[in-house]
Parts: sequence; structure tokens; C-alpha cells
Amino acid sequence: MRRRALIDLDAFATNLARALESDSDLILDARADAYGHGIQPIVAAALAAGVGTVRVSPSQSVLPGIRRSALMTVPSKRRLLGAEAYGLDGASPPVMTLIGEIVAVKHVGPDAGVSYGYTYRTAAPTTLALVALGYADGVPRLASNRASVSIGGRPLPLVGRIAMDQFVVDCAEHVPTVGDDAVLFGAGAPSAAEWGEHTERPPLQLTAGIGSRVERVYS
Repeated sequence: MRRRALIDLDAFATNLARALESDSDLILDARADAYGHGIQPIVAAALAAGVGTVRVSPSQSVLPGIRRSALMTVPSKRRLLGAEAYGLDGASPPVMTLIGEIVAVKHVGPDAGVSYGYTYRTAAPTTLALVALGYADGVPRLASNRASVSIGGRPLPLVGRIAMDQFVVDCAEHVPTVGDDAVLFGAGAPSAAEWGEHTERPPLQLTAGIGSRVERVYS
């Protein structure tokens, strides 16, 4: 089953170029594995875009093919660029798009309980979609019954409790197909900033928590 984080390096370069226009001496914040975006390709793309210095976590102070002089692990008084670079500020193009595969579709009647504890019950006959992403992948459980995802370009509610490996979406009259994508946040979907509000955490913390079994796909 597919669990993917699409990383748009062109959007990342665009965000950096805009920031560099106002401050050519800024430092990119790439701690926490570039906040879940993947340290190696993100640092390489940043240096290629004209960023001179990148702040990394101490455990990542040596990167293959990256000159050591470009990496720093200590605070600086220079501008530290974070959410804006990754498109997590609510204004810049998003760099990460998080996608899970729909692995089951079920038609149910009214008052059907959903997921553990039945914290959600259907109000009318509807279609439920089971998505192969869960809290083990870094989807915060606080998103249960609060956030929405995009299926077929439609924003639809995430319902019931998020489980370790999966969650459920109430699709109403829309009937998806097994194998379709459910987009949690990113391009053409709810923003990471919205998900941050639903899960009571900064967007950088949200993307940094995306687990290692979610494949990063760069373009």
C-alpha cells in the first residue's frame, strides 16, 4: 500500500528565491531531517538555490557530498528561515503533499459507528473510505473528527478515531475506488497550517513527525 510524501523541490526553490530577495544572508533551518522533508536533497537544493548556510541537527552535521562549511549546529543572530521555505506559512507554495492509499470502501446506513469507541456515527446512509495512514506514520490522533482530507478533489471529513495504521473518511455521496489517493495536506488539499490548527501543533512540528515508512518522492 502507498504511503507517500511528495516533495516539490521546484516549489522549495521558489520559496527560497523569494526569501533571498529580501535577505541574501539568511540561514535555512533544516533541523529534524529538514522537518520531515529529507535532509540530503533539501540541503543540496538549498545550496543550489543560493543559500549559503544551513542549520542542521548535531546528528546530521556531516552529509555526503555537502561541504561542511555550509552546515552549522549552533544558534545565530542571522535570520533563520523555516516555515516559509517549506510552504508551511499559509502563503507560500507547499513543498510537501502527504498522500495515503484508499484500501477499502464500504457503504453503510445511518447511525453506523466508526472506528474504536464509535466516537462518530453516520447521520445518514453514506460511503466510508479506509485510508492506509495512521498515528504510526505521524498522523496526529488529535485530527480525529476534526480534520479533513481531499479525495477526488473534494474536501471530506476524517471521522472516528485515527488508528495505528489507518483512518476513515466519510465520503457522503462521493464513491471513491480502492487504490485512489487521499491527500491529507499539501497541493490541492487542506493546508498543513489548517492541520496544525486541528492538531494543536505548529506546521513544522507536524511535518517533522511524518514517519519513516512514508516514502519521500522528490520532483
